[in-house]
Amino acid sequence: MVGARGGAGASVVAASLARAVARRRAPTCLVDLAVVGGGLDVLLGIEQDPGVRWPDLADARGRLDGEDLLARLPRWGTVPVVSTERGGGPEAAALADVVAGLAEVTSGRSGVLVLDVDRAAIGPGAVGAALLGACDEVLVVTPLDVVGVAGAAAVRDRVPGPAALVLRRPAPGRLSGGEVADAVGLEVATTVGWDRALAGAIERGQGPCVGRGPVVRAGRDLAARYARSDR
Repeated sequence: MVGARGGAGASVVAASLARAVARRRAPTCLVDLAVVGGGLDVLLGIEQDPGVRWPDLADARGRLDGEDLLARLPRWGTVPVVSTERGGGPEAAALADVVAGLAEVTSGRSGVLVLDVDRAAIGPGAVGAALLGACDEVLVVTPLDVVGVAGAAAVRDRVPGPAALVLRRPAPGRLSGGEVADAVGLEVATTVGWDRALAGAIERGQGPCVGRGPVVRAGRDLAARYARSDR
């Protein structure tokens, strides 16, 4: 999951996807790939919960026991989370091995590993750039505005494999989903409607998926796309 621009809501959509996968009783893990940030655990309201974060994994090398790692992570409900902290994000030398260990567990049991990728991490030589080509699909979360369209096109050019759009409303200039898809050259996986309860839920420490609002519905749509029974 990559945001087309700042504030696109990629972390919110990534969290919603992981939660929906977990509710289908499929294995999942949500991985924060922000190089610098407050931490995905803060967005989810679990920043006080025990468990390892990226700084604790700085020395991880080689083939890791993914099951053991999952057991040591903090959880948002039933979703294990690898989070950045204010003290640091993923170390380049540890990143690939940690993700590979988690992917072995989730993909081996028809699950979904969700990577929340900071745009700063996909430039040439950046820590997340090499991971994009290994993804089944990269979702570009794109607000329905001209800056979002331009940003989505820029991200698309850095993605070596399959990609699709997740569109975020509102559309202040009345851009349609079809117009954005045509301009960027990617199909639309789902559209997230405006969720007036979202900001308050995050501020109260509840996380971004409360009730049955647009964010939750979009997560269910995406879970059906990836957590299929034939995977």
